[in-house]
Amino acid sequence: MRRSIVSHRHWSLLLALAVLVLGCAPAPPPSQGSGPASNTGQPQPPAAPKQITVAMMGNPVAASDRFVGGRSGGGIPGASELEQLVGGALTPGKDNNSAFVPQLAEAVPTFENGLWKVLPDGRMETTWRIRAGARWHDGVALTSADVLFTTKVEQDRDLPVAPTAGYEQIASIEAPDAQTVTITWKRPYIQADQFFLRAPLPQHILERPYTESKESFTALAYWNEEYVGAGPYRVGEWVRDSHATLHAFDDFVLGRPKIDDVVVKFLADENAFMANILAGTVDASIGKSINYEQATQIRTQWSDGKIVTRPETVVKLWPQFLDPNPAIMLNVQFRKALFYAIDRQELVDSLVGRDASAVAHSVLLPTEPLFDQGEATAVKYEYDPRRATTMIEQLGYTRGADGLFRDSRNELLSVEIQATGEAQNTKPSFAIANYWKQIGVDAQVAVVPIQLQNDRKYRAEFPGLNLQGSTSGIPKIGELTSTQSRLPENNYNGRNYPRYMNQEFDGLVATLFASVPLQERGLALQRAIQWMTDQVVMYSLYYAPEATMISNRMVNAGFNPTWNASEWDLK
Repeated sequence: MRRSIVSHRHWSLLLALAVLVLGCAPAPPPSQGSGPASNTGQPQPPAAPKQITVAMMGNPVAASDRFVGGRSGGGIPGASELEQLVGGALTPGKDNNSAFVPQLAEAVPTFENGLWKVLPDGRMETTWRIRAGARWHDGVALTSADVLFTTKVEQDRDLPVAPTAGYEQIASIEAPDAQTVTITWKRPYIQADQFFLRAPLPQHILERPYTESKESFTALAYWNEEYVGAGPYRVGEWVRDSHATLHAFDDFVLGRPKIDDVVVKFLADENAFMANILAGTVDASIGKSINYEQATQIRTQWSDGKIVTRPETVVKLWPQFLDPNPAIMLNVQFRKALFYAIDRQELVDSLVGRDASAVAHSVLLPTEPLFDQGEATAVKYEYDPRRATTMIEQLGYTRGADGLFRDSRNELLSVEIQATGEAQNTKPSFAIANYWKQIGVDAQVAVVPIQLQNDRKYRAEFPGLNLQGSTSGIPKIGELTSTQSRLPENNYNGRNYPRYMNQEFDGLVATLFASVPLQERGLALQRAIQWMTDQVVMYSLYYAPEATMISNRMVNAGFNPTWNASEWDLK
C-alpha cells in the first residue's frame, strides 16, 4: 500500500483555502434564547428576570376582598392593592397627584371629554370605553359583557358582597357594543366617575359556577391560586400564610410590565413588617402597613429606601346605633359628653406629632377641594372634662366612692371600645378609655382576635364603640346611608359601620351626591357636616398619615404604588 504524503507547502495552501470558503459562508442563525455576543464572539446567557418583593400586612385568603366586607372593618388588609396588581380596573384609583386615572378604560368620564352628560330630563349618563386589546390572563378578550356580568354579581344579595356605592342611584347599565358600557343615572351623582374602581370579573370563567351554585361561588379556587384577571400581573403561586408569586402579563393592555416577577409577602404583624424592611428583604409596601410612628423609627435606620407619607384617612371612633350596650349611647348628650372628654391634641402630640397630623373636626380630608367650606360648619368639641362630667350628671348618673358613674339602679356606666390589634388602633383606644375613666366612665378596650377580624356579624355588632381608620372624605359620607347599614338581611355587608339609619340624613346625603355644580355641592356638604358633627354620628379624632416604603433600587413607584405597577422598574 502506497502512503500519501502532503508537503508542508501544500498543507498551508489547503488551510488557507478552507479559511477563505468558511469566511464567505453565511453565518448560522442564532439559537433561541441566546444572549448578545461578547467581545470574544461567544453568546452570553440571557439576562436574569427582574424580580422584586413587596409586603402587605395581613394574611389574605383571596386576591380580592370583594366577598369579605371591603377594605376596612372586617376586610382583608392590602387585598384592594393586591387586586389592583392582578385584576386591573377600568379606573384603578388615584395617581400620585390624587387624580383618578384610566387603565382598562380609554378615559375617565368628564364633562370636557363628553363621556359625562346631564340629560334634559334631569337624569345623567356616563360612558366607559374599554381599551382595544384589553385581555384576560388566559388570552380571552375583555368586553362590555364582562362588565355587565360584574355589576350583576355585585348587586346579588344572596352573596356576601360589599355593595358598591352608587347602585341605588342607577336607572340602567347597558352595553351598546363590545367595547362600550353606558350607565344612565336616575339623577346627577357626583361620584359617577369613580364607579368602576374594582376589578371586573371574567364572565367566560365565572358565569357557569355562579349560575349553578351561589353557595360555593365564593369558595372557588378562582379567587386565589386560579385567579384570572386583566391586570399587569398574573398569579403564578399562592401559598397560604406565606406569599404569592406574580408574573408579568405579556399582553397587558398598557404594555408588558418592566418587572418580570413580584413576590408578595403576607406578614402577620407590625414587628414582622419592620424586621423585613430593615433586613432589606422587601422592596416596597402595599396596602395597610405600619403606622407613622413606626415608619419614623425605620426612617432613621433604613438607608436603603425612602418612606412616603400622606394623610389618607381620619382616625374615627364609631358609636353603635343599633341595639347598643349601654343603651345610653343613643342619647346625643351622652355622645357629646364623651367627645368633650377626649384630649385629641394630646393624642396627636403623643401618637403622631404635630408635624405630620392635626386634630380632625370632621370626616373631611385637608386635601379635598371643598375642605374649608365643609369644615366651616363642623361643630367643634374642645377638650373640657368638667363639661363632660356635668353633662353626664344631668342624665341622672352619680359618681360613687370609686369615682365611677352609676345609674339609679346602681349599675355601673361602662362602655367598650373595640379595635383590631395593630398599634395604630390599640394605642388611641387605650388612651381614650383612660380619658373616660378620669371623668367616671368605666371604659374598657376589647382587642379583636385575629380569627374574628373577617367575621362580618361579629364586627357589625360591636356593643359600644369601634375605632378604625377606613374611608374618609366625601365618599365616607355617602357610605353612611341606611341602605349601607350592616344588617342580617344583607349578610352584614355595607360600609355604614355605626349602622346609623336616619331618613332625614339620608335626604341630606342624596342632595349632596346629586349636586354636580360646585357651589350647590358646597352648600349641601355644609349641611351634611353640620348634621354629622352635631349628632355625633362619629368621633373624628385626628388625621393619620399612611406610609409607603420604597427601596432605592426601584423607580416609578410612589405613594399608593399599585396604580401604575406596570411602570415599576429597577435602576
